[in-house]
Amino acid sequence: MAAKAPIPEDKIRWAIDVEEIKTVMAKYCHGIDKQDEELFMSIWSEDAEYVLPRGEGRGIDGVRALVRKVWVQVPRCHHHITNPVIEVDGDTAAAKADVFYFRMTEGGVRELLSGGYDFEFVRQDGGWKTRRMEFSPFVSASPVFADNPAAAHG
Repeated sequence: MAAKAPIPEDKIRWAIDVEEIKTVMAKYCHGIDKQDEELFMSIWSEDAEYVLPRGEGRGIDGVRALVRKVWVQVPRCHHHITNPVIEVDGDTAAAKADVFYFRMTEGGVRELLSGGYDFEFVRQDGGWKTRRMEFSPFVSASPVFADNPAAAHG
């Protein structure tokens, strides 16, 4: 049996980095969906930018203020980040990903929405942090729920 060629160290580092970045993305989903502020805030760098159609948060305090606004306006949601394409360049990385999510607004309207995320990451203190995240909507509202009052009105 022939011996396997060793895997170059840089490929191993790349694979580890990509998996760690995917974990940061998953922590975003779990943190925002479960309103776990400690988990949600753990993914951001000090100079973070969080850009949503409903507002922008800059720096840790701005990110915290924006997510608290989201939690009031959208008290229940469930995010699914898919199709991540992650480019690692030393201690920085960028990613594009799709997202679909279910949400219930403060008025009780249930929606299925989709869009995309553009991420920038930075390695800090031995781990990856989100430096910038911007959401761009694709479908802004979907009347998928038969008993949804908004669905009847288009």
